[in-house]
Formats: sequence, structure tokens, C-alpha cells
Amino acid sequence: MSTTSTRKIYPALDIAKFVMAMFILTQHTCNEWAHSTGIVHAFFGLGNFAVPFFFACSGFLFFTKLHTLDNSEQKKYYRTWSIRIGKMYLVWSLIYFCFIFIGWINTGFEFSKILRWTHRSIVFSTYATIWFLPALWLGVSICYWMKRHCSAIAMTLTAVVLLVIGNSFGSYTYLLAHNSALATLNDYYIDIFVTWRNGIFNGAPFVFIGLLIARGIGSKIPQWLNIIASLAFGIAFLLEAFCISRYKLSSVTDMGFMMAPAIFFLMNTLINWNLKQRNLWQHCRNLSMLVFLSQRLFLTALPGVLPWMKQWISSLSQPCIFIYFIVVVLTFSIIIERMSQKLKFLKILW
Repeated sequence: MSTTSTRKIYPALDIAKFVMAMFILTQHTCNEWAHSTGIVHAFFGLGNFAVPFFFACSGFLFFTKLHTLDNSEQKKYYRTWSIRIGKMYLVWSLIYFCFIFIGWINTGFEFSKILRWTHRSIVFSTYATIWFLPALWLGVSICYWMKRHCSAIAMTLTAVVLLVIGNSFGSYTYLLAHNSALATLNDYYIDIFVTWRNGIFNGAPFVFIGLLIARGIGSKIPQWLNIIASLAFGIAFLLEAFCISRYKLSSVTDMGFMMAPAIFFLMNTLINWNLKQRNLWQHCRNLSMLVFLSQRLFLTALPGVLPWMKQWISSLSQPCIFIYFIVVVLTFSIIIERMSQKLKFLKILW
């Protein structure tokens, strides 16, 4: 018999998702257009917390819902959820492919470009940033399957092993390069799978964190301790990222070991933060995914096929570049959300 109950709303999570989505946008803007340095670059580096948070948050919400269902309903819910993620990914892939195809025509059509895009699409993503969707599906699917067929200890060990492998090869690549066997393994892996930042080594461990919280792990931790631990481990990750960059341990800094406990305690803090539900928070939840998935239209796709737009954006001052991308992405996202009220098919975008 089903134990389905009214869905619980977590306003703090909705607010945090929107903030994190904006951090992803501004971090990409900082790195790709504004080319900021110093304290500005460091501040927008906080965007590194965003994707792990989205994985953990999605995992928490998925498994919180799953725990209210009986066995047959769980299977149906997983299928329904998978189809929804699949449709969202397909539609955004088609949208971005239009720009990829135009780029192929503008720069000279070569069969090798199709092969490279096809290979990347199979092992990673059809376009930058929306890699999150297949990675989320894979991460949730791994945790869902293991929850049904494996013990809690086996799940935990698997998540830890995946996290250690992903972080070691992702953010400590050059350190491992001192070992010829590991360096060769990394080269072969990257040639085939492009990145360690995917649904297996990045998605599954953080989805598992969401699963743990959904099962009540950490529910008895005092809120003051959650807040202090969030700050402490968050700062610890920033220091880890600084060391990775300073000592050239890798070309990326977004898969450090201190990220996992930082996200765990941050999630706990937000879930236990009792905020009154308001319509604004629901809009934040809706806009977060739209900002996350649509930003590449303005950061990459349109400037990639319109040279005048690229030149115009590049001519702007740093502050104006940030303002431009924030305004256009937010405006687009708000318009799509509003139009979705009448044109229901647009909800597939978020």
C-alpha cells in the first residue's frame, strides 16, 4: 500500500538553487568573457560549489519522494523521472545543435566534426553545461539501483571509491602524472571519456550525499553545528582549490576532497532552515534550472554564429559584461517561465 504524502517544500533549497545557478552563470562569464583576476575572480570561483550542490539537492528530493512510495510505485516514479530528464536533455540538445550545425557550415563542413561531436555526445554531453542532465540521470540511476540491490555499506564504499578516483584524477592530475602507469591510465581515459567530471565520478557521490540526508543521516546534528561545519569545510575547500591552482596540481579545481563534507553540511543547514513559503521562492526554483540550462545560448551559441555580437560583447567593460549576461539570461528565463503558464509544452525546458 502506498504511503504517498503531501510533498514537502524546502524554501531555503529553492533560494540556494537560484543563487547557485547565478554563480554558475557569473563564473562562466568571469572565465570566458570578463577575464577577471584577483578578488573578483576568486569570488566568482564560488561557482565551484554549484554543480555538486545541484547533484546533492536533486538526489535529496528524488529519494525523499521515493521513500514515500511502495516498491511498484518506486519503479514507476523512477521511469517517469528518467523520461522527464531525457526529454529535457533532448530538447536542449536540439536547440544547441542548431547553433553547432550553423557553426559547421560557417567554418567549413567536415565529416570529422560530426564524428567528434557524436563521440563527445555519447560519452559526455551534446553541449557544454547541459552535461549536468545526463550526469544527473546516471548519478541517480547508480544510487537507485544500488539502493535496491546492495547493502548500505556497499553503497557507501562505492560512493567513497568513486569520489576518491574522480577527485584524484580530476583535481590532482599532475601529481598522479609522476606515476607512469597512472598517467597512462589517465591519458587513455580522457581520450575516450573526455573528463572525470561526469555522472559516475562526480554525479553519483553527490547524489549519494542527497540520499543519505533523505534517509535522515545527520538529522540530529544541531543547526549551529551545521552552519559552522558548512563554513569550515567550505573554507577548507577554497584553500584546497587555491593549493591545487598555486602548486599546479591540475588545470581544474572543482573536484576537491573538501567539497563533499561542505555540501553535506550545507544541505543539512538549508533543509533545517525554516522559512515561510512564498511564491517568490517557487519562482526561484523554476528560474534556477532555466538559468542553468539556457545560459549557453548567450555565452557561447549566439556569439559563436554572430561575429558582430562577439565583437560587441568583447568591447564592453568588465562590469558591463557581467550586467549584460545577467540581464539577458534572467530576462529570457523569466519570459520562458511566464509563457509556460499558457504554453505547457515549454515546461519541458525546466
